[in-house]
Amino acid sequence: MKKVLKLAVVSLMLFSFLIPYTAFAETDNSDTEWQDIGISQEEFYALLAENADNAITTYEDGLITTYAISMAQDGNKLTIVGLTRGRTDVTKCGFTKVTVQQRKNSSSSWSNYLTYTDLYADTFAYNLFREIFVPRGYQYRVTCTHYAKKNAFSTQTRDNFTKVYQF
Repeated sequence: MKKVLKLAVVSLMLFSFLIPYTAFAETDNSDTEWQDIGISQEEFYALLAENADNAITTYEDGLITTYAISMAQDGNKLTIVGLTRGRTDVTKCGFTKVTVQQRKNSSSSWSNYLTYTDLYADTFAYNLFREIFVPRGYQYRVTCTHYAKKNAFSTQTRDNFTKVYQF
């Protein structure tokens, strides 16, 4: 009898591992895409709108649906804002690389001043906000690569850049 009972319990446990189930996690109702942003949504989108040469671009084909990068200057402070939005089935979204480039006012070649890598969120949207202080006497621009991932076999990148600012 003990043997039959043990076999029944073990069979029931093995069978329970084969049944799919869904687990739900409770959220704190905060908007996760705004957790790393030090300004309001209105200020964020106003900074993005300042870059008329590179306005928010809607991309209809692929995993990335909307992307933008922009910067603004205030004295020697450079504010960088960007966004990457994917379809709702995207599981990881952001930037593989964001590079601040500089060149002397009389030069034609750009050099990398500062690079951020692997800026992601495990969701379908990512907003970028960075403030840095830069030396005067240079021109600056930001280049970046937007990134979206649905699964191991389905990813997409888009290169982008800002207009040039004189300091």
